[in-house]
Amino acid sequence: MNSNERIIDLFIRLMRGQALSVAALATKYHVTSRTMQRDLASIRDLLAASELNYTLVYQRQTKKYILTSPSQVQYSSVLALLKILVGTRALNKVEVKALITQRLALLSGSEQAAAKKLLTNSLTKYVPVGTGVALLPRLKQFANWIEARTPIKFGYRNSLAGQLKMGQGLPVSLYFAEFYFYVVLYTETDDNVIYRLDRFETVVPVKNKALQQRYDRKLDEGDFLAKTVLLSGGHEVTYTFRYWSAPQTALDRLPHSKIIKHWPDHSVTIKANSFEQGSLMWLLGQGSQAQVLSPQRLVSALQQELAKTLQYYQVKVENQEGIKE
Repeated sequence: MNSNERIIDLFIRLMRGQALSVAALATKYHVTSRTMQRDLASIRDLLAASELNYTLVYQRQTKKYILTSPSQVQYSSVLALLKILVGTRALNKVEVKALITQRLALLSGSEQAAAKKLLTNSLTKYVPVGTGVALLPRLKQFANWIEARTPIKFGYRNSLAGQLKMGQGLPVSLYFAEFYFYVVLYTETDDNVIYRLDRFETVVPVKNKALQQRYDRKLDEGDFLAKTVLLSGGHEVTYTFRYWSAPQTALDRLPHSKIIKHWPDHSVTIKANSFEQGSLMWLLGQGSQAQVLSPQRLVSALQQELAKTLQYYQVKVENQEGIKE
């Protein structure tokens, strides 16, 4: 093995997080310790001249060389992204472990060990949401179709009735929200329809069929994402509601919402915009902390849902004369 081959081999081992001893290396490569010192010095010089965020460090206690990142930003960034990844529960366990291994490889040996320790407990009881299918290949596949503007035919398993739906559409966007990855398809009826990525059972590109999205139906992705933080069913609705809980709870949940009035009892009136089904479900979840003020159709929808809910519990109420109804 010549000098260049040794240096490459040493660099690979260092990138894998190994701590290297000069004496052990000299024995392994059948060279002198001075030769190994020169090889390691070459690696140090190459790193200094490059844009790689690594430094070759000699640890006096262990008498070994390791690669370290001089900036803690990289470690914290990798750790933050991996914690978010695990917290979403969107990918199956095999994919999560693979991504963690790939991202940890960017860190030094000591940083890898620290990050692994912080991730172990989260992974031990990791339970993915959804159908459990591998999503990374699907993400790549749909991304390619979006880039190439390729229409598709598909079979999709409905999440409520469990029925298999056949359809066609042009993939125009991918996004993540509420545990799941979604794909937006532009259809022949000039609608942008949302599908959960893990529920596609069959997907076939249609290369001989042209389906061009009308310019006036182009998706404003930023605006669209702001409205689909909740469920996306129903029509888009702008609504106002009075809120007695911490205002930031609602503002964080509803992008582009704003406070339009403050009340003496510390409640606020908030104006928001999203899809009707998601708005309805979120407002119901707020219980007595929220009162919808407008529009009337959303007020009526809430009244109907609350009435049905009360029927489930067979609630008896007294009228003004004290007679139970």
